[in-house]
Amino acid sequence: MSFRAVDPDSGAIQEADWFHERRKKVGLCEVCNSEIELRAETSIGTSIHFWHGKGSSCPTIKKNRKKYEDLPATQVDKESGKALRQKVKDNAYLIYACCSAIVDGLKYPEFKELVAKATDKGIWDYKGLALNYVPYLLVTFHDMFYAKGSKLRDDRFYVILEPGINHLDDLWNQPGFIKQKIWKVSPEKGVLEEVDILDYLDPEPNWFKSAKRWLKI
Repeated sequence: MSFRAVDPDSGAIQEADWFHERRKKVGLCEVCNSEIELRAETSIGTSIHFWHGKGSSCPTIKKNRKKYEDLPATQVDKESGKALRQKVKDNAYLIYACCSAIVDGLKYPEFKELVAKATDKGIWDYKGLALNYVPYLLVTFHDMFYAKGSKLRDDRFYVILEPGINHLDDLWNQPGFIKQKIWKVSPEKGVLEEVDILDYLDPEPNWFKSAKRWLKI
C-alpha cells in the first residue's frame, strides 16, 4: 500500500487524495516505475491508496525487500579496500552523523552494528566503493527503524535501493542505469521519503536545513 505516486502527465509526485480529486485512477510507482492503481476511494473506513497489483516485485512491499548486505559484488579490490577502511575510521563520526541525518536519529550501538555487518560481508573490498556512498549503504542494512527509537520519527520504516539492483556495486559502478537514490518506506504507508545520494558527506538533517532559514541573525 502506498499513499503517493508519480503523476504520469507531469512527472511530479502527488498524494493519493490529489489523484482522487482529479479523477485520476493510475499513477506510477516512484521506485519501480510500474503503474499503480488508486484503490478504496469509495470504501468506508479505508483510506485512499495505491495498489501495485498481484505478483509485484517492488521492494516497497516488505516481503520483496532484499538483504542488501548479502548482495554480491561483480569485482573486489583488496588494496582499495584497505584504503577505504582507513578512510572510514578517519571519518567515522562524520559517517555516523550522515547516517543519523538520513534516518532521523541513530544510536551509536546501531551504527556500530551496521559497520560490523559491512566488515563481516567484506563490503569495504567491493571495487569502486567511494566514501560518499557508505552512509547510504549502511542504513539499508538495518531491518527496521522504529518510531520509538527516535523522537524525530513519526513512523517505522526501512530503507531500500531500486528494484533492478542485483550486485551491490552496480549502485556506484553503473550510475547511468541504477537510480542514485534511496527510499524510506513504511510498511503501513508506503514511501515516506526519497533521498538523493550525494557525491559528498552531508551530516545536516533535513529538519535543520528547513529550521535554520528562520534563524534571526
